[in-house]
Parts: sequence; structure tokens; C-alpha cells
Amino acid sequence: MHFKASCSYAALANLLEMQGYDTEDTIIALEMELPKLFSKEDGAFLSGPMLQGAKWFNLWLLPHGFTMMEASISKSSLCQELISGGPAMLGIRTPYGKHAVVFTGYDGEFHFLNPTYKDSGEKTELLLDEGELLASVDSRAAVGSVQPTLSHSVDLTPIKEMSALILQENVDAIVRFAESVHPPEEYLAVLNTLFRPLLLDGITMMELAGKQDLADKLRSLQENLMGFLRGDRSGKLCDALSLPDLQFAAKDYIAFILS
Repeated sequence: MHFKASCSYAALANLLEMQGYDTEDTIIALEMELPKLFSKEDGAFLSGPMLQGAKWFNLWLLPHGFTMMEASISKSSLCQELISGGPAMLGIRTPYGKHAVVFTGYDGEFHFLNPTYKDSGEKTELLLDEGELLASVDSRAAVGSVQPTLSHSVDLTPIKEMSALILQENVDAIVRFAESVHPPEEYLAVLNTLFRPLLLDGITMMELAGKQDLADKLRSLQENLMGFLRGDRSGKLCDALSLPDLQFAAKDYIAFILS
């Protein structure tokens, strides 16, 4: 893993290596213009490494002669589906949250390649028995495999145009939220769905794209947000988080998306 939360992109790179294609998470992210992509799914705003699954991965895979096939598999069928299939990616729960791993084989235990940061000291292979595997997944698991296909181009222009609109919608939602008083626990409830795309994953993406000035502006806003969250969370967030600065940063980000 070469950037924050890139486990699924590193897992994809490893699936491709098993097909004889050498690449890395950063190469995939930059070539598919991931720093310019935003989405809204089930009411949650998403960006960067949170854009996962066949819908997003195929933006890069199809021009390179591969496609991801993805299936939602019930927990009761998961073990047999993995054993009878080939290498595949899925998400499992770990002590650190949900994490993408690559199933590589079964010999009485399920073998998984575990994407990690270099020199992290974490295991790069996980061995789970059936009970451990089933305890680590939800009632249904999204399982993705990569297959060769005829390559064809993907037009990212309409996707980036929609991303710009979604980013503006995200900022407008933050402004409305910040201008009102909320119960202290409500801030944590929307931290990932409202603030993460711009003030966490957005910073990672700007650094990846070499836009350090914008990354620094977003990090300063992130520090203001976290300072408020570490307090008693009374009053309005807009008294701690500069909404004009947020809007100026978003304007720069949107210009980058459409450039």
C-alpha cells in the first residue's frame, strides 16, 4: 500500500499480478484519475480510496484489457464459492476496520494475501479457518475477480463533470450542517459520510496528484474540524471551521477536477 486506505487498490494490483500484469495502487489511481472522482451512494459522499468495486475499478481495467466480475455472495455460500473459484478480492473485518484482502487458495485453511504498508511489520498473509472467516464478514460479501477481456477506452469526462457537481453538493451540505447546533454525538455519526471525502481522502488524493498547496489548505481545515471534535462540541462548527476557506478550497478542487 502506497497511500492511505489503499488496501483495495493494492489488492487489485495483486490480482493483476496473478494474471501476469505488473502494476501498483498508485499507478492505477493516477491513470484512472481517481483524485478527480467523487460519488454519492446511499446518502454518503465518497472519494478517493473509498471508491471501490467493479464500477470503479473497471474505469482502469477495461482500457488495459481486463474486467472485474463482482458477485454478492451470502455468508452461507461464501466458503464453497471461494474454494471452487480462483483468486478473488473481498473485504473482511479486522481490529482496524474493514480491509480488502485477496483469497489465494485453500488447504484446510483459507489463505489470504493481506495488503500492508511497506515496513509496517504486519503479516502479508492471513490464514483463517472457516469459523474465523465467517466471523469476519457480513451477511453478504462482495467478491470480485479479474479476467482478461478485449480492451476498450472509457470516457471519463462525464464522470468528472458529475464528480464536480457532487463535490459542490458535499460542500453545500457541510456548510448547512456547520451553521446549526447539533447533539455532540451527531458529529461522529457524519464524520465519514459528510466530512471524510474532502477533509481526509481529499488530502490524500491531492498529495497523490502533486497538488501540495491544496492538500495543505485542506489539512488546515481538517485540523480545525478535529479541534472542534476534541472539545465538548457545543455551539456551531462554523465558529471553529472557516466556511469561506472551505468554499475557496472546494472551488480550487473543482477547477482541478475539470482541468
